[in-house]
Amino acid sequence: MANHLPSYVRDDLARVAEGIRAAGPALDPERAAARHLADGLRENLPDLDEVAIGRVALYLASNVATMAAAGYDPRRIGNVFILAAVDLTASAIDSPDGSGS
Repeated sequence: MANHLPSYVRDDLARVAEGIRAAGPALDPERAAARHLADGLRENLPDLDEVAIGRVALYLASNVATMAAAGYDPRRIGNVFILAAVDLTASAIDSPDGSGS
């Protein structure tokens, strides 16, 4: 399934891209930060394809926005993602060789 986007994700991204284009230079600071983040993700996750990384980033961004709108402070949002990361990697953490098997 590498490099595959389900139609609902393609549709969501198309709407987001349209909004980004419409914003023009108003989003230039965010674009620079986004490029920096994307480069860091590529560098730190070389075993994952960019489409998979992008899908995860979109999901996380949506959740951050939802939590922020609900009044979560940044530290609490960070804690939620750290706890989720530990949950997702628990089998590898507990495995002697880090493989999770």
